[in-house]
Amino acid sequence: MKRILPLFFVLVIGLLISSCAVQPVQKRLIGTWKAVKIEPFTLTGTPITISENIRNGPRDRHDSTDLQPKPNNPSKVEQQVERMVQSELRSTMTVNENKTAIKEYPGKTVHATWKLKNKGTTLVVKTKETDKTMTLYIQHITDTSAVFTTTSPVGKFKITYKKEKKQTAN
Repeated sequence: MKRILPLFFVLVIGLLISSCAVQPVQKRLIGTWKAVKIEPFTLTGTPITISENIRNGPRDRHDSTDLQPKPNNPSKVEQQVERMVQSELRSTMTVNENKTAIKEYPGKTVHATWKLKNKGTTLVVKTKETDKTMTLYIQHITDTSAVFTTTSPVGKFKITYKKEKKQTAN
């Protein structure tokens, strides 16, 4: 789990920076962000909900207990996804103008550097502690919200952020 959080952080930063042109995206990216929605994706890119596709596995057509609900026994991967989502929703991310970022999870802080690539559509984040690199793809970014897609060790995600506050110039 400790290895997943920094990787996920790098992915999130990447998504925040990869929209239209580099300069407008970079200006919009600066500030403190809070995740408000995290959606897992299938391989085709269509959103799924954790409860319908991860927690409840496929049913056997010949199962005589089809009328009875099956117990909810999530797998290890499902549990990892759920912990990652909950951790991300409780965290804040501050993106600074000097190309540094700080992700604050309950009980843990991750420091990173970031840069925009591909005309501001891709955000590449590298953690300082572990040197792990994550790539985030900016789907949409405004002065108050941003949507990113990213791939982590436990799946693909679409993350929606709301800006809590803008950073002031130093």
